[in-house]
Amino acid sequence: MKFESIQKISTPELVVREILKNIQSGELQPGGKLPSERELSKAFGVGRSSVREAISAMTLVGYLEVTQGKGIFLREDLPSRFAFNARLSEILEAYWLFDVIETREILECSLARLAAERAGPRDLQKLEEMLQGLQGSQEDIDGFYRADFEFHMAVCEAAENDVLCEMLRIIIEKTHSQYLTYLPDTLCRPERAIRTAELIVEAIQTKRGQDAAELMKEHLGIIKTELTRIMPEAENYKTRKESVKI
Repeated sequence: MKFESIQKISTPELVVREILKNIQSGELQPGGKLPSERELSKAFGVGRSSVREAISAMTLVGYLEVTQGKGIFLREDLPSRFAFNARLSEILEAYWLFDVIETREILECSLARLAAERAGPRDLQKLEEMLQGLQGSQEDIDGFYRADFEFHMAVCEAAENDVLCEMLRIIIEKTHSQYLTYLPDTLCRPERAIRTAELIVEAIQTKRGQDAAELMKEHLGIIKTELTRIMPEAENYKTRKESVKI
């Protein structure tokens, strides 16, 4: 088999392209065995984590199969290359979103708890205003996500931690456009998010920090539930990736 070293910063997509190139050229035949993870890493000039992620994605969409103790094999019944490329891109992007949601949970549950402890009259007034913005934007998905952003930032500001607020702002700004890619308006249910937002505000108003944190986790879990329903492979991607050890 022939491989071209990847000179730039490695990504799983580039590793996949190199493997596909060998399939297309006939260097790798259906049923054939690939080099080990270590050998692929050296041949491509990339880290083993990138190779592992690429192998996991190709396994999920039906190109490869991994047999513990034996190695990585190209499947006999290969899917079409076009369909594979589209699905791979979706899985990798959705997998990234699951990590982002997990990060948001860690940050925002803590922020909601702090907000319940620290929010003053102005903070509570702003939360009510942002909540009204959410309630008034149910028919406009773009407007809803803008209002949702303002609501989350209001909770963050009430927690009085500028560093966490800046971190959260960056995360939300980078992910809302991706939400729209995977969650068209026919799949979103804004009323669920609004109801949990109402309960979060109520918990903050009554200084119930633990309740506010748990409700924030429920609120953020709505997106994760929808993503999982659309693309169940992505939810299992991280766990299955870790199990691919050659």
